[in-house]
Amino acid sequence: MKNLFKISMSTALILLAFSCKTVNISPKQASITVPAKGAISIWQNIEHASFSLHLENKNTTNSCEAYTVKNNVEKWISPSLLADSTLDFTVPTNGSVLLKNFSNENLTITYTIE
Repeated sequence: MKNLFKISMSTALILLAFSCKTVNISPKQASITVPAKGAISIWQNIEHASFSLHLENKNTTNSCEAYTVKNNVEKWISPSLLADSTLDFTVPTNGSVLLKNFSNENLTITYTIE
């Protein structure tokens, strides 16, 4: 009986540790405005598990550079988010996404967490 109790408690503690590590990122779908000649970081300093991300750039003339960032190290996503295109990649555990806009106009990027 004691062993069953110990196993149950150990299992509960392990599950609690895993559930505390992940944060439910919300909203799962939204639009982000990346300012002209600027950048925006998403999910910086938020604890979360890795997840798949879908980006969409409906601008017909301007592209947006996309990076994953973890431990202050930027990793460029190649070929980045070209004009009128989509991009799918994985955001690492506790990582963030950095979008850089080098054009002279604001860009609206839509994301979906899959």
